[in-house]
Order: sequence, then C-alpha cells, then structure tokens
Amino acid sequence: MKKIFTLAICTMLGLAAWAQKIIPQIKNGTVLNYTANVRAMGQTLPVTMTITEINAPLRIKWVISGLGTGIYEVSAKAIQSGTKMALREPGYEPVTQLKDSETIGFLSKDTFGNLVNAKAFELNGQKFTVTDGAAAYLLDGKEADTFYAVSANGKTKLWVLNNPDFPLICKIEGAPQGIDLTLNSVQ
Repeated sequence: MKKIFTLAICTMLGLAAWAQKIIPQIKNGTVLNYTANVRAMGQTLPVTMTITEINAPLRIKWVISGLGTGIYEVSAKAIQSGTKMALREPGYEPVTQLKDSETIGFLSKDTFGNLVNAKAFELNGQKFTVTDGAAAYLLDGKEADTFYAVSANGKTKLWVLNNPDFPLICKIEGAPQGIDLTLNSVQ
C-alpha cells in the first residue's frame, strides 16, 4: 500500500512539474529571436533584439538581416505608462529614441496591469480583451505562460508573456501597421 501511495504522489508531482508553463527571465544580455512578416511586401525577415540595458532608459539593440542594425531607446515614462507599441522599421540613426508613449516589443507596466486586473486594455488606440481559446504558445518547444488578447474588431491578436517585470509580446497577428511578429526563442 505504501508503494502505491508513494507512486501516486510521485506521479502527481511529476505531472505538476511537467505541466508548468515557462516564463523566461528578461535581463541585460537577453536575446529575443523573432520572425517579422511584413504583409504589404509579402516578406518574412529574421529579427534579433538584444536587451543591452534593462533599466530606464531601456535599450534594445536590433539586427535585421539585409536592413542593418541599431538601438531602440525606451524612456522610463514609456516603460511605466506607454499606450502605444512602435511597430515600424527603425530609423537609420544609430539610436532611435521612442516617444514617451511608445514601447517596442512589450507592454508598459500600466497596460499590463489593466490586462491582468480588468482583462482589457488599450494599445495603439485599439481595445483588447483577454480571452481563452488560443492554442498554447510554445517557446523552444515548451509552453510559455501567456495571455491571449483579441482586439474589439477581432482583426488583431496578441500573445503577451505573463511577466509583470517585462510583459513581452510573444506574438502579434493582424497588426494595423502591417508587421506581424512571432517570438521564436529567448536566450
């Protein structure tokens, strides 16, 4: 009887450990490997974004094969309360300073708070509602702990990492700016 009870406990613990969703830690030096789909041009490009400074002003080095490299800089105000996400080709200057209302590749802390508490938020003038029903989001073959949100018109879909310190956009489909992103790996 003890063996059966021990086996049952070990099985339940093993299943619980196996079923846990991953939340990658984002810090200085973290490399985010995305695929960008530029719908207007029918072009798919690999995009590498490296967090070079996690503290404000946050700095993200970008590399797009065939286009170049540069740095996005995000202000403390945008990290806290930005309501827009810059989803456009970067400028040709070495450092592209985003507006105090803009982030890049993640939600502001206030927007993420609305996502968690109200299950609704606004981004780039679109209203989103957190819903169930999306397939699991996989990063490096493991299920990531994400929220799935859909715009009021149903055309834009977001998968957001459940990480209040850095609510990373894992995937965006149907972005009005014409660029869809898919996070493939976090290193």
